[in-house]
Amino acid sequence: MLFDEVIGQEFLKKELIKGLESGRIAHSQLFLSPDGSGGLSLAIAYARKVIEKSNTHAGTSLKLSELKHPDLHFIFPVAINKDVKSKPISSMFIESWREFVHKNPYGNLFDWYLKIGVENKQGKIGNDEVEDLVKKMSLKSYEGGWKVAIIWMAEKLNLTATNKLLKLIEEPPKKTLFIFVCENTGLMAETLLSRCQTSKLSHLSKSEIEEFLISKGVEKNAASLAATSGFGNLRIALKSIGESENNKEFEEWFLKWVRTAFKVRKNKEEVLELINWSKMISKTGREVQKSFLNFSMNVFRSALLKNYEINSLVNFEPKTDMNFESFSKYVNGNNVEDIFIEIEEAQKGIQSNGNANMIFMDLSLKLTRLIQKQ
Repeated sequence: MLFDEVIGQEFLKKELIKGLESGRIAHSQLFLSPDGSGGLSLAIAYARKVIEKSNTHAGTSLKLSELKHPDLHFIFPVAINKDVKSKPISSMFIESWREFVHKNPYGNLFDWYLKIGVENKQGKIGNDEVEDLVKKMSLKSYEGGWKVAIIWMAEKLNLTATNKLLKLIEEPPKKTLFIFVCENTGLMAETLLSRCQTSKLSHLSKSEIEEFLISKGVEKNAASLAATSGFGNLRIALKSIGESENNKEFEEWFLKWVRTAFKVRKNKEEVLELINWSKMISKTGREVQKSFLNFSMNVFRSALLKNYEINSLVNFEPKTDMNFESFSKYVNGNNVEDIFIEIEEAQKGIQSNGNANMIFMDLSLKLTRLIQKQ
């Protein structure tokens, strides 16, 4: 990944290059990167610049391009799967990781879990992982230059691992760089955040996403529609280009959910159906649950736009028997903000390992009130 291949983030890229050229490289840096904004891609491009500038060995660029350079290390959330039965660490998944990054550099945690077959588990960055990293970063550089460790989805560091890592970044070996990439600093230890130089990535603009898709051979109208549907998230825009089976299933779940919520006002016994629906959702993996909530947010957003006849920005097209035009009349300025707030609270609860059944039951009961608020 080269800087020129990272979409947008021009100001931040210039600042990083300026710091590199002046020799001012903070040993611990954090990229706060909203989903689909390119934090991982930027971290890899930056790591490549740092390593290339510090040595002139033949083959360095090729090894970096293939993510096989011995002075570039990756840490990411993992869990046991059919191949790794105990004490999983990133090095056990490195081949899958290289494939994932090359094919899906703007992918999110759920995409990664699908790649390694742990979508129904909660991955983590644990103590064994950090012990392995400490050993690697304490060794001499293979090529005499900088060593770089990229910790992706750093909010998945558990407390024990964080404390062990703190000892390393407080007194880092010479020419070592730690790049933390995260989506939510609220889930990270303050002691770690305080030791990092933080850079905030912005959501991508519609034009940036559209230009990127066109450069990849996507027809202009399709690129424009996908860029609109992405809402600044390149991953969503890329997924919308192709058909998503998950979205069809999510739509069926959503349809059952809102239909039952409407019925509750007239028939209290329908609450039992909401209870059953919540139990069904709670049996899926947490990453699936978070993806469903994101999908639901997008449907409500599109319904609001449809209701106010801003059809050019509507990016949801039903694949089931949903009467979207009729449904959109119930999503308006009086309830949409509260609906978004409740979905966001549910997302936080799932992210924090809350009881999924209780979270979805609470959200469903609130929806019965909000959906008919005019």
